[in-house]
Amino acid sequence: MVWKKRFRFWLECVSSWRWMFFIVLLAFAAYHLISPALLLSLIAGALYVGCRYRARRQKLRRSSPPELPSCSVLLTTEAPVSGIASLPVSSAVSDLVPPASTCQEKTSEVLLADPSGYRIPPPPVHAPVAQWIARHESVEIGGLLISGGMIYVGQSLPGNSGRADPALIDPRKSVDFGSDYATPVNFYWSSYADALPQQRGAYLRWLADGRSSPDADIAYVFAFFYGLERRVLIDAENHRAIDAEIPQIIKELTRLHKHYGGKSGLFSRHCMSLLEVLQLASNPERLYLQPIPDLRPEDGMPLHLRVALGQACRDKTLLTVDMGWAWVRYDPALILRTAASRCPEEFECLFRLMYRRLHGDGIALVSTSHKLCLPYSPASPGLKEGAGRKVVLADIPDLTIASVPQQTLQKLIDVCSAELDAYSRFIEHRPDRRATLDAWVLLPYSLWPEKAKQTLCYLTASLGETVLVMSVNELARHFGASDGIGKDSLRALAAALLSQQIAMEPDILSVAGNAALTERVALYRAAECEEAGDDAPFYYTALLSLELLIAMAQSEGVYSDHKWPLCQAQITAWRQLTPHQQRRLMARLILLQPVALSSFKRRIAALPLTARDACADCIITMVGAPATRQEIAVLEKVCTLLGVEHEKMYSQVHAAATAHPPANGSSVSSGGFVLDLARIAALQKDSQQVATLLGDIFQDEATSEVALPPLDSQDGLLGLDAMHAAFSRHLLSRVSWQRSELEPIARDAGVMLDGALERINEACFDAFDMSCTEGDDPIDINPDILERLAQ
Repeated sequence: MVWKKRFRFWLECVSSWRWMFFIVLLAFAAYHLISPALLLSLIAGALYVGCRYRARRQKLRRSSPPELPSCSVLLTTEAPVSGIASLPVSSAVSDLVPPASTCQEKTSEVLLADPSGYRIPPPPVHAPVAQWIARHESVEIGGLLISGGMIYVGQSLPGNSGRADPALIDPRKSVDFGSDYATPVNFYWSSYADALPQQRGAYLRWLADGRSSPDADIAYVFAFFYGLERRVLIDAENHRAIDAEIPQIIKELTRLHKHYGGKSGLFSRHCMSLLEVLQLASNPERLYLQPIPDLRPEDGMPLHLRVALGQACRDKTLLTVDMGWAWVRYDPALILRTAASRCPEEFECLFRLMYRRLHGDGIALVSTSHKLCLPYSPASPGLKEGAGRKVVLADIPDLTIASVPQQTLQKLIDVCSAELDAYSRFIEHRPDRRATLDAWVLLPYSLWPEKAKQTLCYLTASLGETVLVMSVNELARHFGASDGIGKDSLRALAAALLSQQIAMEPDILSVAGNAALTERVALYRAAECEEAGDDAPFYYTALLSLELLIAMAQSEGVYSDHKWPLCQAQITAWRQLTPHQQRRLMARLILLQPVALSSFKRRIAALPLTARDACADCIITMVGAPATRQEIAVLEKVCTLLGVEHEKMYSQVHAAATAHPPANGSSVSSGGFVLDLARIAALQKDSQQVATLLGDIFQDEATSEVALPPLDSQDGLLGLDAMHAAFSRHLLSRVSWQRSELEPIARDAGVMLDGALERINEACFDAFDMSCTEGDDPIDINPDILERLAQ
């Protein structure tokens, strides 16, 4: 038998390696015919095939069961071989055949030992899964009857960590009812199984008492809350039938928050968060049509508002002003300026007004491909390892990632904040004057008090085509300011009046405008959307000419009433003026402010010689001919101011008298100054030239409050060089400066601010024995210096 086994072994080897031999032959041929690389590849392939074949053979041998031992015996009746004693058949059989019991034992041992290794083991025995006790069901645990359900009872309820869920109540655990649930729990409630018997008993007693006792420790409330979380976050995902229980769970959460929300802020946050997710996941209809409640501040936009916005976008509804304001109020991505936090009521009111003015019924919402997800962070330790759960609302888009509505709202926020900046800064420093004229006059007109609006409506109705003249203090008293009004507030009031088509003369809104608080002002109706246009330079020429005419008419100290129609006709004849500019000149004329010829000295001195000559020609033409002795005397003073020689003026008056005799359309006064209306055409022709020459001069004048001193000397003002003289002209144009305002002016002039101020002060000390500026920030101009320079 041994030689048979050896033969079989070598036969298997030959059969398993014959293919390797064939491959080696191919490799040898490839080495001579192809390349060494192919040879190596073939050898490697042969080794791999051989190893795989041998491994498979061994695997098959191990998988086949071993042969059972045979108990058969060969029986023969032939004659015995010579030399061997013959034995009886019965004896031979008895000696060769083992006993039946022995054969059966060996056979049974083999059958029981080997096949068992290939048999599938039976499944392990698991504890029964816990049962959810419904709200209308009751259960008895430890001899205590618990009604109201909504708990898990059983032996097995695995959590995400593999341990028992904290909400599971295992009835096999020992319970001690000797402890009260009002006793504080000084350990972290990881699960019911890990609690002490006293805590288990207290928890079961709290459940049996209706889960409403205000003295219960918050740990027992959390243990019950863990079960509600698992029911809606785990079980409801796999069984849609549980959705019918959601209203009951919402009701129970509301009840728990009522009893224990004030006892623990942590529980209140978790309870309200779960309650909000359940309420919104039930897909309430059209939240955007319902009033927006006061929502809890969160890290992001509240879920209630996100669902309402998504529903509005889904239904293709415009973003109303209420929804827009809620978006601005609760979205942390929108930046609110200081004015919004310092005066929130005014900001909200202005936002709503501007929203309706710019967007009407609302802003169109564009849907996004991202669907709204309601995130929730579980409180249960059995669910925290899988925290970050989200409830996806498949039919509602998420608008928090849409940039277009946010950009539109941010622009509106910036506009409203800019409108309230001045008011916000005022009440920051003077909170006690919030309800005074100085404060609310800085607000947009739409936010004015109703009484102030009524006063403004009364003024508008009283004006009509007339002009109202009153003092500044009298105007302030109309708006309830009994203690007067400041200069800045007067400017703000003038701007508010102009927004309602009521203009004020003098025009204090221009930088050059300056009205004393005891001075009179004229109010007149302004045209809507009136612009100065390209004829603005001519207006300044007409204004100077009108003031010169008034000064000439007042040369004897009395303004004659019969000259009033002449000035009115002159203003009407200037067709280069717009209706608004004509009404403004008429208001200036009605004010009848005394005008001294010496007051024109600084303004005329800044004109070039050609402009002075043109202005003199214009005035002589406007006076007309023949000129009386008094008129000639006034013209001499005017020409002296303009730098025109008297001989030239006489020749022009004589030429006007001989070339333009009085016409029927002219008005002549025997006793004083006369305006010749027949000369209007010539005036318009000449004044156009003057407007071109004087436009820049009067525009420069409109940018300063204080008239600039002349620069007649070659060395400039007070002997300063050109750069310091130019800087001093800017410096003397106002009575007070902030240092930050003067620094860029000094850089443009090419001087250092501190050095230039020191140089100017030295020049003023040399000339007037006094300094020009006082203080470092703000920098105030000495008023005595301005008076001395004006002389």
